[in-house]
Amino acid sequence: MNCQLSPEAPKRRRIEVAFYFDLVCPWCLIGKRQLERAIDLLALGYADVDVVVQWKSLPLLPDMPSGGVPFQAFYLKRLGSATAVAVRRRQIREAGLAAGVEFDFERITLMPNTIAAHRLIEYAGQSGGQALQAQLIDRLFDAFFCRNEDIGDLQVLARIGEAFGLERTTTLALLASPAHETPLQLWQDDARRQDIAGVPGFVLNDRAPRFGAHPPEQLAQALLASLPA
Repeated sequence: MNCQLSPEAPKRRRIEVAFYFDLVCPWCLIGKRQLERAIDLLALGYADVDVVVQWKSLPLLPDMPSGGVPFQAFYLKRLGSATAVAVRRRQIREAGLAAGVEFDFERITLMPNTIAAHRLIEYAGQSGGQALQAQLIDRLFDAFFCRNEDIGDLQVLARIGEAFGLERTTTLALLASPAHETPLQLWQDDARRQDIAGVPGFVLNDRAPRFGAHPPEQLAQALLASLPA
């Protein structure tokens, strides 16, 4: 009888991606879709590579009133004219369609404060990990950009969280806790340490940050290049 050693399983390699985002940034939704496609592309040729995404909250407008402000008036003031708003929205819609996203800007009535929504995402991560966070983030993007739901409203957030298995009473108590207890400063400090000055921002295996919604093929190459030699 011959005794043979079993072949060793191939060693797996790991890429850690920190993805910095806010829920009212359309480029962040596009960037999330592009990143997910890039990960799928990488998996086709490199089955031994695991890509782990850390979802990093970075609210763009932390001083926004808790009740939000009118969305259309906000962007008119921000961009200066109706023409500038139309041009920006056309640009985003074209990029969104290429990524499989349809934006319904005209339907949105309120620009919310997103701190509570980001706290919900953090709670989801503590309860169910990064995969649950990814699903919840998609739902919150959809709530804002497509359903005209107020993602600054605690009752709305608790209802959305409940659909993902987050107990409603506990969620409401967390979201209603005093403003000084929010981890906003921690989120901002973390972004500064990684030289993240805007969203969407990516950090691949602790290398230099990248910004913007990159094509999936380009991101897949960047992921591959971030692997240790």
